[in-house]
Amino acid sequence: MKKINILSIDGGGIKGIIPGTILQVIEEKIQQRKGDDQARLVDYLDFVAGTSTGGILSCGLLTPSDEDPQKPKFKVQEVVNLYHKHGKAIFHKSFWHEVRGLWGILDEKFPNKALRKALQKQFGEIKLSQLIKPCLITSYEINNRKAKFFTQHNANLSPSEDFLVKEVAQATSAAPTYFQVAMIKSAIGVNYPLIDGGVFANNPAMCAYAETRKLDFKNVKKPTSKDMYLLSLGTGSENETYSYSQAKNFGLAQWIKPLISIMMSGNSETVSHQLKWLFDAGNNKEGYVRLEPKLLHASPKMDEATRKNMNALKEAGLNYVSENEKQIDDIVTNLLMNKGEL
Repeated sequence: MKKINILSIDGGGIKGIIPGTILQVIEEKIQQRKGDDQARLVDYLDFVAGTSTGGILSCGLLTPSDEDPQKPKFKVQEVVNLYHKHGKAIFHKSFWHEVRGLWGILDEKFPNKALRKALQKQFGEIKLSQLIKPCLITSYEINNRKAKFFTQHNANLSPSEDFLVKEVAQATSAAPTYFQVAMIKSAIGVNYPLIDGGVFANNPAMCAYAETRKLDFKNVKKPTSKDMYLLSLGTGSENETYSYSQAKNFGLAQWIKPLISIMMSGNSETVSHQLKWLFDAGNNKEGYVRLEPKLLHASPKMDEATRKNMNALKEAGLNYVSENEKQIDDIVTNLLMNKGEL
């Protein structure tokens, strides 16, 4: 039975290189299977969700071509290159920025000028409603204290839900302490102060599941777990630990960074656990696939954008593919089969 293909990508800053690299390999394998170098991963997806760096990747994958607005503009490789080209500039801070902010105590760690410039170059003036597939990008509205979900399908229904993609990407990645709060405007001129969706849904796969349940697709209306094939990608398992003797006397300043990391990884693990059992209950055990590569030689820091570490992140992605070749091939098979192309 054909299923709805769903892709979900976690948050994790520069570590987005890892899922991006894996998705690039999956796209290349699809091209090899089809004998068509113009085939794109997005052609075989029905719904895409992302948080933070996963949100940026999602927007990149779904950006429409200038020639055909129903086709993707970028190959996965071109989307991942955003990190390699602009990562160092995005996660750069001048000495004077550090001094003015007392090394991150009184101000965000990084100015967002380079991030906004990179997003402008990547997305231009494309609107959320113009993305080529239904999607969900997470953020959190601090004024009204509630989750904000950017969805292509709702943007198509109402201009009040439509935004510039470059601003959606900025909002979903406005990580507290790293970047300043994003103030963005809807198509009808309403302002929203937003921060990184990772504060509540670093792994947006459950959000993707819930949103997909409400939609009608070509071959399935209001799908349940038995009708879904959900591929969820992490940004590298966290290997930094904290001992009792180290943490027992932590105060506010010492807890900030480890707490963010623990909350993000804890959320990802919890969501994965819930979905595993949810799909099992729907007699579709193979319908939920979670990829969580090891970081290996790469840094667990979200902002370690040195050339050496970005290469190490790419290596971690390729190493996962190499060590899990059958699993990657099975993913390709399922994506194609669910589209009736096998």
